[in-house]
Amino acid sequence: MDSNRNRQATSLPAFPLFSQLPIEIRNQIWKLSLAPRIVKWKRTDDESVFEVPSKTLPLLSVNRESRKATFFYGKYKKVSADPRTMYFSPIIDYLLFDPGWVDLVGYANLNRPDPIGTLLPEFSNIRNIMVHPNYTEKRKTPTALFEKLRSIQRILVAADEKMIGAQRKHMVATVYDIDKYYMTTAKRRIPDIKRPYIAVGCLGWVGSERHRWHHPNEDHRQLVAVFDHEDQMSEHAATLRDEEWKYVQDRFKQGRPKSILKFKKTGELGPQSSTNCSGASIVRPPNYSEPATMQTRSPSKADQPTQDDSLEARNKRQRVGGEFKGLQAADPGSEEELPGYDQVV
Repeated sequence: MDSNRNRQATSLPAFPLFSQLPIEIRNQIWKLSLAPRIVKWKRTDDESVFEVPSKTLPLLSVNRESRKATFFYGKYKKVSADPRTMYFSPIIDYLLFDPGWVDLVGYANLNRPDPIGTLLPEFSNIRNIMVHPNYTEKRKTPTALFEKLRSIQRILVAADEKMIGAQRKHMVATVYDIDKYYMTTAKRRIPDIKRPYIAVGCLGWVGSERHRWHHPNEDHRQLVAVFDHEDQMSEHAATLRDEEWKYVQDRFKQGRPKSILKFKKTGELGPQSSTNCSGASIVRPPNYSEPATMQTRSPSKADQPTQDDSLEARNKRQRVGGEFKGLQAADPGSEEELPGYDQVV
């Protein structure tokens, strides 16, 4: 299915008249092509480490015009040059980090540094952030001082799409914690502060990575939905289950892989047999790698034991039919006999 999708993408018709459009229309197309990304940020040893998904800014490599429009409309800034150059847009992208949840009781006596202070003043115009939720059942407050980001418009609680149904109560509780922080702590410091939009942001895989169980590459999850209350998350979880069930049914309708069917037919007909187009059995010649099997002949009437046969005569017939099968038998009319184990040749 992925190969078919890639062939369809490469066979899309081109638009050679794009360069003839007015510059105002071309710039608007470049602007609408800038999609928000999830950029992870954490502090390690007094150093900011950013994790930006690779190949998520294709406009930087289209041409000079697209690259210029990207930096003009996205206001992208370089956040890292090792091991590769990484850019972050404070007005389009989402900055995902851990705000440092602490207990409400005794919080004033803690001397924990504010992580947002390391972003200022270079990223003071950040508009969208995402924070890790408070997974405990206790009410907590963040150590990050959100009110320092005066241009902030959205605060989303990061939730994985696969776990949105089981963890929805923790997500709603974290939204409540942030709301109370703005209405009490932040408002006490800045009385005229405006409360930003606070909700749950659902991160999920899209495209060919959506229905895979394992994702060994980078985290390319995108913001697929935003929820304001718990009922919306429950409905999305039910929709996701229906989508996965339909995907499984569609995969089984395509039939089993040819290798499994071939193995099944080989097991039913034996290692020396196969079937042709009409369904008739065809005997295959043995392979040289297969061990040679001894062909046994059906016993004749002369081989059947009688009362007059002696033990010595029966042993001779068994030796002729078994161990000495490769030798040519003597003439029945002659008196010459084949040597036995007790005879010296």
